[in-house]
Amino acid sequence: MARYFEFNGGVNVNRIGGRTSVPDDNIAKCMYYLNCVCTVIEYDDDDMEQYTDYENYRWLTPYQRRRVFLLCKVLSPDEFEDRVFFENDDMCGYGSGNAFYKITQVRHQLMTVSSVLIAGQRRDVKKIMIYKQSWMQKNYYEPMQYLEYEYNLQRRQQVAEQILSEACIIS
Repeated sequence: MARYFEFNGGVNVNRIGGRTSVPDDNIAKCMYYLNCVCTVIEYDDDDMEQYTDYENYRWLTPYQRRRVFLLCKVLSPDEFEDRVFFENDDMCGYGSGNAFYKITQVRHQLMTVSSVLIAGQRRDVKKIMIYKQSWMQKNYYEPMQYLEYEYNLQRRQQVAEQILSEACIIS
């Protein structure tokens, strides 16, 4: 069920959380995006913590790095936009690309939902995230575009190697 919040200019809203520093690495940025997803929805699967610990991105295996990429594809902004993710520069404030709010604290004109359906499972909404487009570009779209290219290149190289290994060589 959706909740509607109406703008009330006289109300002071309190943000949740604080500033963070994300390593300048595509996997780290994707892990940070997943961390933000897990901040707004109830997503407490046992192994999710290893995919959201963006400060320790260097310790991921190639399999885990690929899993981060695939999780980001499944949990794309399209799944959350105008439900628990809202683009609003003013609510982010100066010097911040995103901000989190408890649903009970939101007083701006936003439509939120109390739960979202992901991979057939209903997940409760804990908070909402307000973001600037530049934040989403930097922490989701650009890293995902780069990783998509990287994984496609790896796949083409593997196919080429397989073709060469199966080729008949005449001497």
